[in-house]
Amino acid sequence: MPPCLKNKTLWYICSLLLMGTLLIPRTSLSREEDSGGINTASSATESYIHKSINQIRKEYHLPPLKTVPALQQFARDHSRYMAKSGYLGHNESGGIDFRSRIEKARLKGWRVVGENVGRSQGYRNNADTIISGWMESKPHRENILTAGFTMTGIGTAEAKDGTLYATQVFMGSDDQYHDSTR
Repeated sequence: MPPCLKNKTLWYICSLLLMGTLLIPRTSLSREEDSGGINTASSATESYIHKSINQIRKEYHLPPLKTVPALQQFARDHSRYMAKSGYLGHNESGGIDFRSRIEKARLKGWRVVGENVGRSQGYRNNADTIISGWMESKPHRENILTAGFTMTGIGTAEAKDGTLYATQVFMGSDDQYHDSTR
């Protein structure tokens, strides 16, 4: 008999430790669930969208978009908001529009800025469905194919019902290597 089974208190502690160890692996490295039940920060999906958009830009002889961490977080925050509220758009509650969100986040150093948002549910690849929708929409397509945009941030969130929400923020500055977070 193992030493911890000789004493009931130790047996209970060992049992709890074993159960806790078995429960830990249920978390995912690519998603984290916030308190509202929204899966956020799916880095694999964000990376897939980034690579797909850069491939499209390459086909049009445009330079790739560089990911900027501050823009990534900005996009993730908005996707999380949309997933929680079930709202698809550029504004947030209280009439906070895209430009106001940019100012509030203190993102500086940009000359041009744009944003694409999308959602999809029930498709084999929801990210591809969102990208296709963006390419079929004139304003979203223009954001993707604007040569003046050199930086991006992509954020995704999945609502409780499985709907994928995506936000892509685009920025350009006079100096394409300028750090937009200054």
